[in-house]
Amino acid sequence: MRALVLSNCPLERTQGSGYVILGYAEGLRVRGWEVDLLGPETIDPWPSLGRARSLRITFGMWRHATRALARRDYDVVEFYGGEGWLAISRLARRAGRRFLLVSHSNGLETACGEQLRRWLGSDTLDGRPRRPWQVDGARLARVGFRAADALVTVNRIERDYALAAEYRPPDRVLAIENPLASDFLGQPFVPKRPPRIVYCGSWIPRKGIAVLAADLSRVLAEFPRSRLRLIGVGRGFALDAHFPPALHERVEVLPFVADREQLRRAYADCAIAVMPSVYESFGLVAAEAMACGCALVATRTGFAATLEEGREARLLDAPRSPALYDAVCALLRDEPLRRSIAAAGHARVQSLAWPSAVATLDEHYRRWLDELRVAGPSRQSAITAS
Repeated sequence: MRALVLSNCPLERTQGSGYVILGYAEGLRVRGWEVDLLGPETIDPWPSLGRARSLRITFGMWRHATRALARRDYDVVEFYGGEGWLAISRLARRAGRRFLLVSHSNGLETACGEQLRRWLGSDTLDGRPRRPWQVDGARLARVGFRAADALVTVNRIERDYALAAEYRPPDRVLAIENPLASDFLGQPFVPKRPPRIVYCGSWIPRKGIAVLAADLSRVLAEFPRSRLRLIGVGRGFALDAHFPPALHERVEVLPFVADREQLRRAYADCAIAVMPSVYESFGLVAAEAMACGCALVATRTGFAATLEEGREARLLDAPRSPALYDAVCALLRDEPLRRSIAAAGHARVQSLAWPSAVATLDEHYRRWLDELRVAGPSRQSAITAS
């Protein structure tokens, strides 16, 4: 089996989407696949332009997919990101096509846009109004979702969303939860922890940073023994801009952690992990923190939305104050509850292993490809019509 994979995300292990894309490519290779992998560093035709990145990647995906298919035959052509809409919609119309077209979502742009507009008033990543050169990517992404032979999502919540939107029929929408690195799994559960709270992620509006700063400032003020650790917030993070000076000595900032062993150590002495995001496609940091024994407090988005409230996590109905404050305070006041949630969450994520995820993807791709080739041109005509 041979696959061509085009990604809108940098192919870097230190970034969540890059880690997942590389993991699937390597896993399929272990199972005998040949995988040609192209990231934005290759796809982007005008990287120095600075603006209109989504449009640049859209055009680049179409150009590189067309050229690659002219050079060799592929069984599967897989696109990560809604920017694949142009290439997918055009390739779906090829007469006599023998390759499977898959939109492998690293977050459905349509679902993300809805939540950003609902909670932030704008669907841009920085929460500001859309600039003239910023297109409505969600509307265009929808074209690709409906033209693809199949759609893969990272959790059942997004699968349900895709089915409700009628992007593809149920037998052509697959949900696979993102796997964790093997060294995160199988760690012994350590129930006794100092009252340290941890947040890991970019410091951007989509991550719920306004709620996080406001509510955790209150928590730190009311619980003098508590501490806060911020991971991955970037070297430009300004503590003064978000937390009162009186709390600074109890807020530890790790701007960037590239080493996974260092990340595991950073979680290991934390009691509570928070993820108050407006939207997450999956939220890998939540699962990683749970694997390291932290009790999770999160909004109902991504992987967290599939957890059992009060048993596997404390779930917030909305990314608004004082919801985060209330949930964190409840865990700090009730140590048996915190330990119980941490233990159940630790057990929940042990199934997030790479071999089973890759095997599921391999099985579905082979079956879908067989169905496409047996159906022949009539099936392809039906796809185009949809």
